[in-house]
Amino acid sequence: MSELPASRETEGLSRRAVLGTALAAAGTAATMHGPWGLASAAQAAPGAAAPAGKRYAMKKSINQWAFPYPDKMSIEQCLKLAKSAGFDGIELNYDLDNDLSPKSGTKEYTAIRQMADKIGIQISGICSFLFWPYPFTSHDPAKRARALELAGLIANAAHDLGTENVLVVPGAVHIPWRTDYEPVANDLCLSRAKEAIGKLIPAA
Repeated sequence: MSELPASRETEGLSRRAVLGTALAAAGTAATMHGPWGLASAAQAAPGAAAPAGKRYAMKKSINQWAFPYPDKMSIEQCLKLAKSAGFDGIELNYDLDNDLSPKSGTKEYTAIRQMADKIGIQISGICSFLFWPYPFTSHDPAKRARALELAGLIANAAHDLGTENVLVVPGAVHIPWRTDYEPVANDLCLSRAKEAIGKLIPAA
């Protein structure tokens, strides 16, 4: 038996159905590939990279211990090399004998700050190893007092050098590389550290 030809009504309905399906597909494609659709598709796709978020300007700083100071380089050479290497700042170190030490004062620190400004590098902070031989948490009251004294001098140096950042080691329960440090109990260490930092806050 031969197939009967479709009626005009059936034919029109079929065409409308096909057209509607095509339009729906086109709309979906437009949504997926439009300016907002791409982000949605990327989020939905497994393994797709997340949309780029807010970007922050980052600055690079290097510690002065990266240079052979003071044996082979002066502080000026350190500043210049750090600048030429692409660093925005340098963290200087406070000790007992060199440019940043109890031997220096406002005059010397101001000169270093002006030198850094001329070179075009920022003094990002001050660091010191002195809080290991003179811990705030030592059993020796004289060492604890010396730690507070040094911290005050470092705070003054930071002010003169134009930096607000100072690395302070508040204390230690145990210092494995020092044979002259007697371990301190956790609660006593915490108590002494809090007391010391509390005394330093006004100077900061």
